[in-house]
Amino acid sequence: MRIFVGQIYIQPGINYPFSHIFQKWISEELTKLVKPSELFLKKYSGDFNVIFRLSAKSEINKAEIRGPTIFKKDKDIEFTIFLPHNGKPANKHEDCKQPLEIFFDCVVKVLESLSVDGSEIKEHLDGLVDKAISDETMFTST
Repeated sequence: MRIFVGQIYIQPGINYPFSHIFQKWISEELTKLVKPSELFLKKYSGDFNVIFRLSAKSEINKAEIRGPTIFKKDKDIEFTIFLPHNGKPANKHEDCKQPLEIFFDCVVKVLESLSVDGSEIKEHLDGLVDKAISDETMFTST
């Protein structure tokens, strides 16, 4: 089981400035931290990927999780996580800390709904967030 993170934003100007480097890095980190359970393997198989689409909305106060959408032929299980956004451009660092924490919390909830243990993500949460917000390559240029 591999985990992938991508971004798709549906409202103009409502987004977080995470780069493709962030997407690749966080996908690799999550894949390292999470192992499929026997129940997951029985239901899907180790060949399935879990895909998280990170998005944002200005009119919500708490995160929304949509999915799963299951693509059996491609062996993908896809979820979209909509994070709350205040409508103002996000500062590369502090403005992204809380959204990242919310995103990881949603990832854990989704994994647990798939009978996959998310405790390693919880254990490494501070380090993941700190690395992301302290590395300029994790953000797009403005």
